[in-house]
Amino acid sequence: MTSRFDDVALRVPVDPALARAEGRELIRHEGGRFGEAAAGGRIVFRAAVLVVGAGVLAALYVLTVQLMFGAPGADATTVVIAGLMVAPLAVMQIRGAVRGRRAAEVGWYRLRRFTEANGMSYTAIEKDPVRPAALFRVGSSRVAGDLVTATAHRPFEVANYAYDTWTARTRMPHTACYAMFTLRTTLPPMTLVTAARDIPSCAWKVPPSHRPLVIGGSFDAHFQVHCAPRDDDAVRRLLTPAVQETLVELAGNCDVEIVDGRVFFIARRALPNTTPAFWEWIEDLAALVDEQLDRQGGSAVPGTRVADEARRSRRAGLFERTRAPRGTAVVGCLIPLLFGVAAPAVISAIMR
Repeated sequence: MTSRFDDVALRVPVDPALARAEGRELIRHEGGRFGEAAAGGRIVFRAAVLVVGAGVLAALYVLTVQLMFGAPGADATTVVIAGLMVAPLAVMQIRGAVRGRRAAEVGWYRLRRFTEANGMSYTAIEKDPVRPAALFRVGSSRVAGDLVTATAHRPFEVANYAYDTWTARTRMPHTACYAMFTLRTTLPPMTLVTAARDIPSCAWKVPPSHRPLVIGGSFDAHFQVHCAPRDDDAVRRLLTPAVQETLVELAGNCDVEIVDGRVFFIARRALPNTTPAFWEWIEDLAALVDEQLDRQGGSAVPGTRVADEARRSRRAGLFERTRAPRGTAVVGCLIPLLFGVAAPAVISAIMR
């Protein structure tokens, strides 16, 4: 792996028509002859179920208001008003599906060219991936998407990963992003569970043979360290103050697992892997593995990039959640509800 990625493909403008044509070809390749139709059908079906369900609830809501204002029961206005209430939802679903599809096509287009420029391989989807980390031993419907692998110098693999767990009859979807690096030296198996706040809970568990290990200092406030009791001393030797500092800086929002000659950095949600900042982070993780972990806890620090403030800010942005302003959500719900009260009330008063 080179110390710097050529990220031009992630920065230059993309012709939407070329991205769309390549995206359709990719879907046909992954899904067979009817792959594109099936993908579109799933989107339409999900949107239709949501809109129809919301329409039924809106009709019941309108009918209740009509009865409160003396209407004899449901009529054509009930359906019309309910339809107008859910129309914004239908438009939002259609626009969201179109934007999502277009964004995915551009992402595929960029990643293909980025991996080609850097001598790596790209796989759009791998179903039921088998890896030694605990993450891959839980759930169902397991899919690794946008899988990027490199074999030269420092073999590694990066992907956004999705899987489902079930609570009773309730499906719980989960996403994660992992970066897996192959080690050259033998390191003790261990798991570091992040203590960072405001991140999703993990659905996987620490291997049952591992026990908590107190490292001491501020590191225990950032990570819970687990390993087999026989590896306690080896783990302490590996986690020198320099390694601790770099792990907190680069992977403080991730879980880290060393197992079977590989180290996994696991973020508990999908990350924007078509941004230059994401691949800067992968560069820094590779430097951590090259210069510190594979040196058995040496004092080397991965260059000056870890301490670069601009780079640190871009890295932090990868883990920030995008939240819609609260006022937008409130207004978006309030307007249809007020319309569902005002319209049937006025119509019922007129038709008395």
